[in-house]
Amino acid sequence: MAVNGVQSLMRKFNQLGSMEPIVYKSVRKQTLAVQHVAVKLCPVYYPKGDPIPGVSSGELRNSIFTKVEQDADATIGCVYTTKAYAPYVEFGTGPVGEANHAGISPNVPVAYRQDGWVWQDKEGGFHSTEGQPAQPFMYPALKSMEKHVITAIGNDLQAAMREVGGNQ
Repeated sequence: MAVNGVQSLMRKFNQLGSMEPIVYKSVRKQTLAVQHVAVKLCPVYYPKGDPIPGVSSGELRNSIFTKVEQDADATIGCVYTTKAYAPYVEFGTGPVGEANHAGISPNVPVAYRQDGWVWQDKEGGFHSTEGQPAQPFMYPALKSMEKHVITAIGNDLQAAMREVGGNQ
């Protein structure tokens, strides 16, 4: 028994070829969109007087990058920062951070130091702290874009299939 249109359908699938380049391009585009939101949400330190050593206005924001990796099984888009202190900003620190950590990822187990600490500034003065509240920017960026990213990648794949199938 012959099924009408099978040869035509098979030609169209062969024309489509590998979806990997289409998926890669779409994931890259959406990873950049999440990065854009993370940069907008990232807190910026504006020094008043003596700045925090190693922290200057916009430094964390300017350290948010993307990468996309593809192998035989998956295409993974990653938004990341190169600053070692970024987790302290994202999750907060000490008892203050533990008490004020709304918006952080529920999937990351965070342990907070329960006592305050003291540090010495470059002029020899001592300061104490009980920590800082969380100022999440990475997780909220991803969470706010989650539905958009899934929909956009699906739309890109459908558009590629329609293009080959001739249904614009």
